[in-house]
Amino acid sequence: MYTYLKKARVALSVFFMIAITAAFIFFVNRESPFFSFFLKLQFVPSLLGVFSGGLLVFVILLALTFLFGRVYCSTLCPVGTYQDVVSRIAYYFKTKKKRRFKFSPVNNIRYIVFGIVVLFVIGGITLPLGLLDPYSNWGRVSNEIISRSEQLMHNGVSFLFPDTVFYRSYAHFTLGSFLFALAFLLLVTLMSAFRGRLYCNTICPVGTLLGLLSRLSLYKPAINRDLCTRCQACVMKCKSQCIDLETQTIDESRCVGCLDCMVACKNGGISYLFSYKKVKPTEIETRTSKVSQERRSALIAIGLLGTAMATKAMNLGPVMKTKPKPSGIMPPGAADSDHFKRNCTACHACIAACPNNIIKPATNEYGLDGVLLPVLSFKNHFCSYECNECALVCPNDALMPLLLEEKQVTAVGKVKFFQDRCIVKTDGTDCGACDEHCPTKAITMVPFGNDGLYIPKVNGSLCIGCGACEYICPAIPQKAMVVQGLPKQVKAKKPSLDKQEKIEVDDFGF
Repeated sequence: MYTYLKKARVALSVFFMIAITAAFIFFVNRESPFFSFFLKLQFVPSLLGVFSGGLLVFVILLALTFLFGRVYCSTLCPVGTYQDVVSRIAYYFKTKKKRRFKFSPVNNIRYIVFGIVVLFVIGGITLPLGLLDPYSNWGRVSNEIISRSEQLMHNGVSFLFPDTVFYRSYAHFTLGSFLFALAFLLLVTLMSAFRGRLYCNTICPVGTLLGLLSRLSLYKPAINRDLCTRCQACVMKCKSQCIDLETQTIDESRCVGCLDCMVACKNGGISYLFSYKKVKPTEIETRTSKVSQERRSALIAIGLLGTAMATKAMNLGPVMKTKPKPSGIMPPGAADSDHFKRNCTACHACIAACPNNIIKPATNEYGLDGVLLPVLSFKNHFCSYECNECALVCPNDALMPLLLEEKQVTAVGKVKFFQDRCIVKTDGTDCGACDEHCPTKAITMVPFGNDGLYIPKVNGSLCIGCGACEYICPAIPQKAMVVQGLPKQVKAKKPSLDKQEKIEVDDFGF
């Protein structure tokens, strides 16, 4: 039976990994809502969305954990599946002796990491969570490495066969984000190649939390002492290194429910058992000091998690304030910088979904606690008036879902006009590109000087910070129109119907 269950688990895990990766590579929400569904099944997005519509998914994941332990880690988590793939490939390059796993004693490093993450979350800063969350990291790996590689190959084919394949414009390249994604991928690859699920049971905060909850699960893997011959077959297959044959116990907080041990055991010595039914009432389990210490660490960690969730529910964070800095331009639906930073884990789903490639990972636009969060840049394009993709695909509700009509009056920033940079003044020539391309008619042309020239005038109440004027402005080296981000997104005045036009931007403004 366990052989068939394992095959089903492997098939599901590969399916989820491919679906999530494909979501980041081929993201088009309106045409492929199928992909968005898989992002919302991830643990951290469901946890952050508990108080904003994601309760059902979170309850389902908790129910699975309380029933069977850490099945999320072995079936739904893309990083978990990647580790299994790497571990399997590495198996064929090892000597026979090194192919075998062995039991590893419990360590408390994971609780220290988990405690630090929770303390930051209590303070309203999700940066450490975003840097360690497996889903968010896989999103960055998919977007920065896999998607870019696919795009390079696509455009390579386009270069060789221009009549058969269309060229695709490249998204923003942020060196810091790419290097972080690459470093994470290399770290997980090395750890899984040599020690299986070491990342899950040492660094990953999701794995630690689910491990704590797994102590309360109804069904747990257990060793039948009457059938166990201590042959070590299960230990050598356990990627979590959590089977101790000396005491014939399994550390359920580290077990990911992969079923490898149950398939490996030819005597049926390991199986899932109802944990609240004692197999042998006469046997009294002896608990070592290490296990007792781990229990205390678990209780402390659960208490910290409860405090973090209560803080989020009552909107008490951020407690720790960083030095105020000029706000970067947050994507539509971010509401305000506190909400945005409190909920965004930098998974980069919005970056992958943006059809105009104007969303990039932040460096210092939001300050230190906003590194890698999505920020708008109008260097290569502008925010389309008819698009609300980024707000629709966000699984964390860091970007609240906006109807197109709502997005069209949501000001993500306000444009500032630098007259001394405008070519009407510097070159004494006609322009008007910004006026022609503003979708809300926040820019009008007014007389300038005595030469019959006209210069832009900005109506701030109509501006939504879409960046069309900044993108199309021909002034160099500095743009005359510059959109500045708002710490709190506000509702702009709706443009009059008789003034509003549907704008189609060509390659140049005039």
